[in-house]
Formats: sequence, C-alpha cells, structure tokens
Amino acid sequence: MKYPIAILIIFCVCPEFGHANRRVLLSTVQTLTLHRDKFTTGRRSSPIPQLKCIDGKSSCSNLPSSVQCYNQGSDGIDVQWKCEAQLPKSTQFDKLQVQCEGYDYPDDPYILAGSCASPTR
Repeated sequence: MKYPIAILIIFCVCPEFGHANRRVLLSTVQTLTLHRDKFTTGRRSSPIPQLKCIDGKSSCSNLPSSVQCYNQGSDGIDVQWKCEAQLPKSTQFDKLQVQCEGYDYPDDPYILAGSCASPTR
C-alpha cells in the first residue's frame, strides 16, 4: 500500500510529470517561446524540432537560438502569431508559421502543451 501513496506524492510534488499530456485551448495561449535545440512534445505524432529550417539554403545557418511568438488574435479560423527573433541584419524570415498538434484530431482547438513548432524558410 505504500507504493501507490508514493506515486501519488511524486505526481503532486513534481508538476512536470503532469505536463506530458496537458490539453490547452490554443486561443488562450498568449506567448510561445521556441528553441532551436529543443523538441516538441508528442501525443498523436512523434516529437519534432521546435525550430527547423526546411529549405536548406545558406540562410539556414542563421537559424536563431530562439523565437518568441505572440498571439495577435484570430482571423476567425486560426490564431495569428507575430514572431520575433534576434537575426543578423542581412537575414529575415521568408515564411514563418506556428504549427501545434491538435489534442484529439488535427484541427482540434485544443492542443497538446509543448507541441508547437515553427518550420521556417
């Protein structure tokens, strides 16, 4: 009987154990910070890099260490994000979009916490 109590204490004392499958309403997320050297969480799909250059051009070498994105509201269909990063003056994002894993299905308004990524060009 001691083991179930110990497990319960671990989950109550260590909140990071409860974040693995946390469901969050995407429209309520105000800020996202994405990192070049970190991976997303995954529930329905495998984790992917939070930041990844997808065109293979030389500008990929200038991929920032982090990007911060701010919720600018909705266009009636999806959240509109404004993303910022420290980049060399000669570099800019061509296309930047935020993608998050829908909790139960691809277009679910609820997402898996930690599942957002931004493939960049």
